[in-house]
Amino acid sequence: MFTSAAAEALLIPILGTIFSLGIPIVAIIGGLMYASRRARLQQELLMKLAETGQPIPPEILNSTLFRGHRGGRRSGRSPLRGGLVVIAVGIGLMLFGWIIGETSILAAGLIPLMVGLALLLAAVIEGRQPQAPAVSDTTGNPS
Repeated sequence: MFTSAAAEALLIPILGTIFSLGIPIVAIIGGLMYASRRARLQQELLMKLAETGQPIPPEILNSTLFRGHRGGRRSGRSPLRGGLVVIAVGIGLMLFGWIIGETSILAAGLIPLMVGLALLLAAVIEGRQPQAPAVSDTTGNPS
């Protein structure tokens, strides 16, 4: 049957696959659960205000609780920062390929490098455009 060395050699790729695919799946499920809970809490707040007959203040609808991150840039999530991180990953992957002498890894590092450069270009283009102020209609909802 299997010796312990053969079982270990078989177990490593299996666990590596499970963890490398499982961690992103768990992160996505966690993010979806968070978004669902947040939407439910928003709806409960509006229902309580409506049940008590209180008007909904425009400050509440304009708050980040109801706008999410669509109303403005999320802190720490700018294309500049993302571009720099992805460029660093690409350079690290290319260095790894160069050190071990594997040209396919070296070439694979070009992909994140180019994506990072595209994000930097997007940050430069966004930085040159004037920011328009948010316009509200008469109900206090941002348009």
